[in-house]
Amino acid sequence: MSKKIFLAVWALGLVLTNVLLFTLSQSMTATVWITLAFVWLAFLSTLVFQFLAAKKSKTPDDAFLHIPALAVSIVYEVLQIPVCLIFALGATTIPAQTAFLTQAILLIVVWTVILLALGGNDHIKKVNSRQKDHHREL
Repeated sequence: MSKKIFLAVWALGLVLTNVLLFTLSQSMTATVWITLAFVWLAFLSTLVFQFLAAKKSKTPDDAFLHIPALAVSIVYEVLQIPVCLIFALGATTIPAQTAFLTQAILLIVVWTVILLALGGNDHIKKVNSRQKDHHREL
């Protein structure tokens, strides 16, 4: 996908999520502001990760190895939308601590999975290079 199309889809998703958050919330409580911060964090981290992965992918094999981590980051972005809706609709009844803990746990889990996927990529590259070297020696 071209960078312009990706940026347009990314910006549209961010704008729509913000519009939903502010139109559905009945009052501007701390829960709404915490949710807004985590929505922005999710979208910005996905954007940064996508561009870093594209920059580091010099070969088709590298691009292929980044697919699981890229998929997890996109799923996190999409998952933020219903979470945002839940906290927007319950802004007056859901405590700010609950919103923060829920969002922080989700963020930690997703970033851990992404980092594990990237660590797995390094292991796969080492195994592939060893196998290629082994077959050359024979």
